Amino acid sequence: MSFRNWQYAFTNGMDCDEQKQSYYKFAIPESKLVVRDTISGAAKVNFENPHAPLLLTSGTEDHSIPASLNYANYKKYKKSNSVTDYKEFKGRNHFVLGQPTWKEDADYIINWIETQKI
Repeated sequence: MSFRNWQYAFTNGMDCDEQKQSYYKFAIPESKLVVRDTISGAAKVNFENPHAPLLLTSGTEDHSIPASLNYANYKKYKKSNSVTDYKEFKGRNHFVLGQPTWKEDADYIINWIETQKI
């Protein structure tokens, strides 16, 4: 992935120096098959199957997996009769753990897990 693509897909809205640091620290070459497999039959999900409690999260500024897509997936799980929740984090991009708000976001998720008594 080029730095320009990294800036758009993962770290949009962040300071350019932070984007560069994260790119050189975390961006690694990988197989293009990973992405291709997400559009094949291997990625098919039966949204009606029962499942463990599931929290779908999104960031309002995410260019890779927009909040609207995550929310649409959340709605597809309605018929599963399993616990499924959705949380949209305002101002977050795709690089969740690289943002100053990562601890706040993680605390929200931990609290959600603890309330599920898994």
